[in-house]
Amino acid sequence: MNRSARAREGALNPRPWKVLSDFGASYLVEMSVAEWIALSEHPRRRDTERQARKDHWDAARSAVGPAFETLRWVTAGELDGDLFKVDGHTRALLWERAQLRRPTSVIAKVFRCASREELNALYATHDTQDAAETLYDRVTGAYRECGLALTSQRLRAGTIVDALSIAARGIARSTERQREDEFDVYAAVANFAKELELLDSVNPQTEYFPTGIVAAALLSLAEDPHCLEFFKRLGDRKGSKRAGEPDPVEAVLDELQRLKRRKSARVRSEQEDLCARTLAAVSAWREGPDSATYWGAPRLQTHVLSETVQRVRTLRQQAASEA
Repeated sequence: MNRSARAREGALNPRPWKVLSDFGASYLVEMSVAEWIALSEHPRRRDTERQARKDHWDAARSAVGPAFETLRWVTAGELDGDLFKVDGHTRALLWERAQLRRPTSVIAKVFRCASREELNALYATHDTQDAAETLYDRVTGAYRECGLALTSQRLRAGTIVDALSIAARGIARSTERQREDEFDVYAAVANFAKELELLDSVNPQTEYFPTGIVAAALLSLAEDPHCLEFFKRLGDRKGSKRAGEPDPVEAVLDELQRLKRRKSARVRSEQEDLCARTLAAVSAWREGPDSATYWGAPRLQTHVLSETVQRVRTLRQQAASEA
């Protein structure tokens, strides 16, 4: 749509705010604080409640002069005639709650976006410039984008970046530091959205669902949703033994205890190994008590992880081609 067409549309559907300047690809508007609060939030917005609790807002509350003036400048994106906040989400929340002094009006830089991808790129670029978003924020933003309303404490906080990386690539995010930027958190959450909902339904506890087991759960559930029973039993600590040999659930619980004794549970390579062992345990569990591998600790076979990742990728590709 060219500028004259936009002008005609604006005449037919007048907006309540004042356009100060129009540069074609972007424009500058002045609106009331209430109007800014009412704008749609960006689909990938971070956890605004958590951001509102950060210490730097104490300084903002006492800001005067130019420092106070900066608070009224915000950024938005326009897509299909609708405006979305790009930054200023937390200010909107604090203004709405009267926890931050309101300016007389808000000045918004609005960028016209031709697609959802451009709107997402605008958010990513702006956040990179501000260096304000953590990887955990990206995960919770990805939850919102996918419509995930997770309730378990283990998953809802977004502290599953390495688990997502292992499930998506077979390797923890920081094992190869030079490739960290290549990991797309948003794509990983979208890829495992159904599995995250399934795992959330058994209320996984942090003590029994460290990174490696969360990754194994996502991969196992992607291959067979019925595996949820294995992880429910794991969380309920309902493993068993026969003649001193553990069943697959008990074997994973035993492995967790060994990691704690070695105090190496935080080592990311250990979590990759734990994921591989858990996948082997799930495989034995699916075969049943009469199988040769059911009783006893699963032998570490690191290739199990890479092979499972590849199988899940193939399943996703097949599903996408059939859609």
